[in-house]
Amino acid sequence: MRILDKYLTKNFLMPLLYCLLLFCLLYVIVDIFGHLDEILRNKVPLGILYKYYMCSIPLIFVQTAPVAALLSVVYMLSILNKQNELTAIKASGISMRRLLTPVFAVGIILSLSMFLMNENLVPKTIVAANNIKTDYIEKSPEKRKSMRVIEDLTVYGKGNQMIYAGKFDPINNKLSRIIILEHDNRQRLRKKIMAKEALWTGQKWVFFDCSIYRFNSSGEPLGKALLFEKKSINFPETPKELLRYEMQTTYMNYKDLKGYIGRLSGSGGKTINGLKTELYFKMALPFVCIIIMLLGIPFALTTTRGGAMAGVGISVGVGLLYYGSIYFSLALGKGGLIPPLLAAHLSNIVFFAIAVSLLVRNPR
Repeated sequence: MRILDKYLTKNFLMPLLYCLLLFCLLYVIVDIFGHLDEILRNKVPLGILYKYYMCSIPLIFVQTAPVAALLSVVYMLSILNKQNELTAIKASGISMRRLLTPVFAVGIILSLSMFLMNENLVPKTIVAANNIKTDYIEKSPEKRKSMRVIEDLTVYGKGNQMIYAGKFDPINNKLSRIIILEHDNRQRLRKKIMAKEALWTGQKWVFFDCSIYRFNSSGEPLGKALLFEKKSINFPETPKELLRYEMQTTYMNYKDLKGYIGRLSGSGGKTINGLKTELYFKMALPFVCIIIMLLGIPFALTTTRGGAMAGVGISVGVGLLYYGSIYFSLALGKGGLIPPLLAAHLSNIVFFAIAVSLLVRNPR
């Protein structure tokens, strides 16, 4: 048993740690070269860069831990299979179940770590990393050019206002196709504002082709709509705040995102579908680690001639296919083509069934 545990440590745990470190290192190297011009031009201090990349580590871990686990388990089994040590292990009375028990124990620990880190550390550290990137690395006019127009912006703002804009252009500080729903403390609609567009002057928003509807406590309209070609309206959110709200929904933890969805219950279906899909995927993400390890086992056991490298190559292909299916199903859920709950778990269900099927056919 001690020899087996020592072998697992050498051929599974160590490669797992090496993979995680390698992924972090690759991320840092690629990101540094991607922002090298800005880092040199803005003379970013080494201490700031260190803090920025330390803040990025939790997100890197969450995104790469499943792939690292897959590579490690495939490498271990490929080595055992190539050297015919699986036969020796079975001959000594150790079953495949006993061999893989500590491997999956590590996988469960990784899954729990992913969930806890994604809920507690990632939301805080990614905001801090984005702030450092904005204030120190990308503090040039070119940064504004890199911003893209945001479609279907939905924000629950100050003063019980639910803000929707068909387009938000952070370069020109412009909103298009705007709907603002203002509620009282009991979440009863008291005002609805519709406008073709709005521009930020630097101190306030100016709305164009604007219509204002007022409602009583029963939800009935009070008189006719007020029409304005141009009007300044009490709209406290600045363009920077709108952009920050849009970015932060992606990195909210489960509790905060669920509460945010509750506040947006009266908004359009497309927006709610997107947020619900992200919410349910937060619970589905940790299972990716275990399922992708299960998926790699049968491929590693059938790898003989090519050895470990052939198994690793196959595992990379399997991992890419799995991750591709995840993003595809999430896109279907956000687009409203399938229910958000199904979209979040669809890839896990399909690939878990495939893994079990392959393991049953390959009882080694």
